[in-house]
Amino acid sequence: MSFRIGATVLVDCNGGAIQSYGFKTRRILGNLRQVLKFLDEYEIDEVHVVIPSKGSDNCNSLQIFSNLSDVSISTPLSIGGGLTMKNIGQIAQDPFFERCIFNSAAFHDFPLLNHVRDLMGHQSMVASIPFLISNNSLLIYNSKYNEFQTANSDFWEKLNQSFNEIILLDAASEGSKRGFNFESLKHIDFPVDRVLISGGLTKGDVAMAKAMNLAGVSIDNFVLHSEYSIKELR
Repeated sequence: MSFRIGATVLVDCNGGAIQSYGFKTRRILGNLRQVLKFLDEYEIDEVHVVIPSKGSDNCNSLQIFSNLSDVSISTPLSIGGGLTMKNIGQIAQDPFFERCIFNSAAFHDFPLLNHVRDLMGHQSMVASIPFLISNNSLLIYNSKYNEFQTANSDFWEKLNQSFNEIILLDAASEGSKRGFNFESLKHIDFPVDRVLISGGLTKGDVAMAKAMNLAGVSIDNFVLHSEYSIKELR
């Protein structure tokens, strides 16, 4: 598969697009449908629409995602956040959604993961891995407990079994242009050709990711603020 340039769009409980800086500060971006059309015009390869969940969450993801199914865009859409055994059946019936993105809270919910894989296939399974590096160790965000935790070998083994791809999100650099921390790739146990990176990406980072034969990148805030040539990144 060729190198992909995607974009991440976060969504609040009201279905509006929001932006995150340093994995904690949010501001309203605007109408989600308009954002998706905007990215479609930029010829992004794929869009990752995620409802960020930290601890308990009461968002109605089924309603939010269902409201997107008639958006007139050609860009493939991946969705994540609030996916459950109760709503995934209805969501999976819509061919508009090509992949499902799960955060760390779902890594231990194997009945759900197996069910989604049965419905949509292994190629649809994507894990979102927000991380920090502290004392030369990689810490993975667990949204269930709203904290960053050390990832052991068992974590990576189960990750390889359950998911086709992962999105490594540099939580410290998210929403900035200060650059992705490529040191993180030394700490993961997952095929690099099935890894996308996100968080603080610069043009140089995109070029480096391509040279390293990563699966692709998922650009965050900066692509949404000004005219930007995706063709220049290819």
